[in-house]
Amino acid sequence: MAPAAQPGLLRLLPRLLRCAGPQEMVRVLTAAPDGEPAPLAAGRTHIYVRGRDGLEEYAARPTAAPGPRRSAAAVLAGGRGRRTGGPRAPVALLPLTADGRTFGVLAAGLRRRPEGGTSPDGSGLRLLAQACAIRLKGLALDSAEPLLRAVEATGAGAFAWDLMKSSVHWDERACALYGVTPEEFDGAEETFFSALHPDDLPVVQAAIAQVTESAVSTPGAAATSASPAGAPAGGGSAYRLDYRVVHPDGSHHPLLEHGTVLTGGDGRPACALGLVLRGPSDGAATAPSLSPDRSRDAFLLTLARSLAQAVTVRDVTRVMTDLTRPALGAEGVVIGVLEHEHLRVVAETPVAPESRPLQAPGLETMRHATERDQPLFLADISRPRGADRTGPPGLPSAGPVPPQAWVVLPLAGAERSTGACLITFAGPREFDAGERTFYTAVAALLGQSLERARRFDSEHRTSTGLQRAMLPRGLPELPFLGAHARYLPATGEMYVGGDWYDVLPLPDGTAALVIGDVQGHDAHASAVMGQLRVVLRTCADAGMSPGHVLARANRVLGDLDTGLFATCVYLVLDPVDGSLVGARAGHPHPLLLSSRAAVELRLTGGPPLGVVPHAGYPVTRARLDPGETLLLFTDGLVERKGSDIGDRVTQTLTDLREWLRSAEERLGVPADLADLADFLLREDGDAGRPDDVALLAVRRVDR
Repeated sequence: MAPAAQPGLLRLLPRLLRCAGPQEMVRVLTAAPDGEPAPLAAGRTHIYVRGRDGLEEYAARPTAAPGPRRSAAAVLAGGRGRRTGGPRAPVALLPLTADGRTFGVLAAGLRRRPEGGTSPDGSGLRLLAQACAIRLKGLALDSAEPLLRAVEATGAGAFAWDLMKSSVHWDERACALYGVTPEEFDGAEETFFSALHPDDLPVVQAAIAQVTESAVSTPGAAATSASPAGAPAGGGSAYRLDYRVVHPDGSHHPLLEHGTVLTGGDGRPACALGLVLRGPSDGAATAPSLSPDRSRDAFLLTLARSLAQAVTVRDVTRVMTDLTRPALGAEGVVIGVLEHEHLRVVAETPVAPESRPLQAPGLETMRHATERDQPLFLADISRPRGADRTGPPGLPSAGPVPPQAWVVLPLAGAERSTGACLITFAGPREFDAGERTFYTAVAALLGQSLERARRFDSEHRTSTGLQRAMLPRGLPELPFLGAHARYLPATGEMYVGGDWYDVLPLPDGTAALVIGDVQGHDAHASAVMGQLRVVLRTCADAGMSPGHVLARANRVLGDLDTGLFATCVYLVLDPVDGSLVGARAGHPHPLLLSSRAAVELRLTGGPPLGVVPHAGYPVTRARLDPGETLLLFTDGLVERKGSDIGDRVTQTLTDLREWLRSAEERLGVPADLADLADFLLREDGDAGRPDDVALLAVRRVDR
């Protein structure tokens, strides 16, 4: 099993859950655990919480220098993290949010190499912040002392489960509840699953799958009521589980687990934190509420529901690696698809160093299962091949191997096998008839979903290629101007969109800057976008003013009777004196950026193109000074479901001001346009973007 990259960090999480207050949290975060470097720099780390007279600041020592209070207030108001302090004293500010409420802000002083060691990465910082938020939520419910006494009285143990790195930390009390000493506990997931009562194992697996699914689909929701044994409480990240464990002496012990599944910045399940305590002691261990067969059926229902929502191959494989793997207690998952008679790996969980020699035999076994179209259940691959005729081919060449159990599943499409899935377990494991039937059903669900997702990905690549072919292949080089453009397609069920941009050199030495968005997300919208680009270019070459250009485009779109409308901004910029003349047709206002300022460039507007047949489009005059940047964008950059677009624009401007200031302090010069685009699109590199995005940044440079 792959070890955790930051074992000290994982040990901190249960300690944070027991802190008596924010100051103790800062001390935990800035203390060196067991001789390792402290995670965060003591002099620059603070926690801010809401108080009667504004933000209350907590540091490791009362004499510590004041922290970035103003920046923390902005994070608290906007709910989004940021960085400050420059390269010499970097500080990451993260909102402390739990169950939809923001309780404070963590100002994490990042350690630099000269200070000894390095601070946690982005995902590690988010885990620390989420643990602090959970504790602040608990402290907000009552004073600290009664809560601490209540936890002590129950004999509860604390745990932290790193779902990404397959490692677990139990404190001393938790170890005792599970029947091991802290010295014996190896931090492996398998230790937890092997301690479960055999009848409770499928119940817990089904519950973990449901809890993980809920955390991803409704992040921040909390359980509000108790639940039957083995079932998650509520539809959010908080849960309750009842199960039995078997101690080494054979005795059975009922346990009650209360926890929360935390998601990372990419929305994937990252960690589970919580408390475990003894269940009702009535002299007999509580039996599970569901039979193993019904629990496996519940697991399959959760899996089918998650796979039904998966659109791309990446989505499908994440269901297996992020939901199925931890719920099954598996050490690893490998998924491969057949392409031109070759098996190509499309997803693989991290591989421990001792298991790397098994990668080649694993792929060979997957090919073997695909050719035979039969699942393989290998109880212990370390047994000699002669003792198990279905063992992995090529294993002798791998040398000595650790005991492992493998499930190898061929994935069937509509007519033939399309790939295979390998699920590995630490240690030997026997698979009874019920488990074999269960894994065969998993293969059927996964195979159908993977085939559908591959078809979608293929169509999406074709559609996106069409969209990109209709956009400019490059931007023209113009004197005294720098320009950078980006286009990102939607990643949901929408194929292509009608977003476009253009930079058009005009005969008099000026340049037309254009951005627009055609209604719809299909080939029709893309075709209309192409027609509008031609109309606008023709009008621009004829020397029409911005208002007349949009009026002509409006009439043409209406005459075409496409049934679609479009929004657009059309600006003419003189790069010599910076004068701007622009018109707007129902489109978001451009943004005007300088080294430390970001504001909207308000353009008087008319209706979207194609709506009102004889609409007029008044022009607005402005100026772009040397060093200033004009940012044109489509609504996909700021529009989010459930959020007001005006509020999103305001938040984007706030984030831009902070980032521009920080970038100039760090670099000594204004940020590059490509870096600006990277910052604006930082949240759009993952699946689930609801709309396509076009962005055009133009900067006037000194002569």
